[in-house]
Amino acid sequence: MHKPFVSALLLAATLGLTACDSEQPQDKLDAAKESLSDAAQSVKEAAQETKEAVVQKSEQLEAESKEATEQVKEKLEDAAEATKEAADKADSKLDEMLEDSKDAAAEAKDKLEQATEESKDAAAQAKDDLAAAADSAKQSLKDTAAEIKQESKEAVDTAKAKLDEATKDE
Repeated sequence: MHKPFVSALLLAATLGLTACDSEQPQDKLDAAKESLSDAAQSVKEAAQETKEAVVQKSEQLEAESKEATEQVKEKLEDAAEATKEAADKADSKLDEMLEDSKDAAAEAKDKLEQATEESKDAAAQAKDDLAAAADSAKQSLKDTAAEIKQESKEAVDTAKAKLDEATKDE
């Protein structure tokens, strides 16, 4: 961008020095005017080229900026979508785990209720068995006591009979 401008200045300086070497003042003045006119033209051309280069570079940077912005937007959208998908998967997995946990809790509750019921039934059966055993033992004791009483009565009667017999003979 600066080369045309520098070249134009060097050309103007060279022409100016060349004009100074001329022998006639009018020639020198004409040469200086021409040199100055050429230098001004060169400066204008250099400025125009510089302006065109700046406009071209600006347009190029603007296009690249738009492209980069679009790429960043696409990457952000992709990242947002990936994050949303991961959150949806995690939410789904959490719902599944929660449902499994509820099912396991319900199953454990059912088993506990069943075990409690079985324990109650076993306790009632044991109570009934103990009561039956107690009644059986009580009846057995009564029967044994009655037998002992009967045997004792028989033994007493036998002893009385023997005593009466022993006292009768005397």
